[in-house]
Amino acid sequence: MKKESSYAAQTSAGTVARDISPQKSASLTVFHFDDNLFYTLVQNAQVNLQHCIDGYSKSVLLKESFSAPGQTQPTKVLKPNKVVFLNQLIELVNEGYYVDIFIFTHGNKDAIYFANNKTLSPSELEAELAEEKSGFRHLPIRMVYQVNCYGRTFNQTWLNVGAKAVCGSRYVNFYPNQFNAFAKEWNKGNVLFEKAVYDSNTASSRTVMEALVAADAASELFPKDWDKCPPMSTVLGDKPCAKSYFLARWIDNGEWQEGQSGKDNMSYSSYMFTPGINFTKNNKDILVWHP
Repeated sequence: MKKESSYAAQTSAGTVARDISPQKSASLTVFHFDDNLFYTLVQNAQVNLQHCIDGYSKSVLLKESFSAPGQTQPTKVLKPNKVVFLNQLIELVNEGYYVDIFIFTHGNKDAIYFANNKTLSPSELEAELAEEKSGFRHLPIRMVYQVNCYGRTFNQTWLNVGAKAVCGSRYVNFYPNQFNAFAKEWNKGNVLFEKAVYDSNTASSRTVMEALVAADAASELFPKDWDKCPPMSTVLGDKPCAKSYFLARWIDNGEWQEGQSGKDNMSYSSYMFTPGINFTKNNKDILVWHP
């Protein structure tokens, strides 16, 4: 039986369902990186989750734990579970919110990773949010910001289920820290979504993550299954050791851009595609969805 929303238009013979136009904002954020301690610390330090909490009527954070003394607390803190994620989205919609979604997880070409090694594919996402289960042909999702690698493979799916705008990286996303600059611009209210995404790609944000990659290549913590770089060079350069390292640790052979440096390949891989409508956060005219 189709689930009825608390504010979805009712239809009957001779009537036409009205559009959905929610006025309350909610955020749904999932943060889950199941890595060693070093990378967990880096990932927590580079992403400011307050941007996903402040300014919303309701905020749901899926994270193992959260502590921010003296700052705005999320309305709910739940486990970064796939089923919880899907259920919370439907719950927010049925409570009459339009939703911004923030995804801070690992990903590959056809999956977003949640806790307990559970994954969500584009086809499963579309099936779970289909009208037969959600009660909506188009969910009131304003935008989706994806840090997960290969986020572009989910872009069209998010648009299909109702999102107005979405961004996702081409391949591996080496610059999750660029979210902070995006959020600061987006939250100004008068900056277009696409511009906020592209302007967050700054030299300083790239330098931070490039330094971490160079340190990873030079570290003695991992087996060396890539070619050692010659003196006075690193995997950020254009020596053969760069390709050897990135193919061993990060990207597939078909994704490597020949003739480009390691640094250039990081930028190419991390490029954010931004399909959908290009609008500002303060633009209320776009907050209309067909039920």
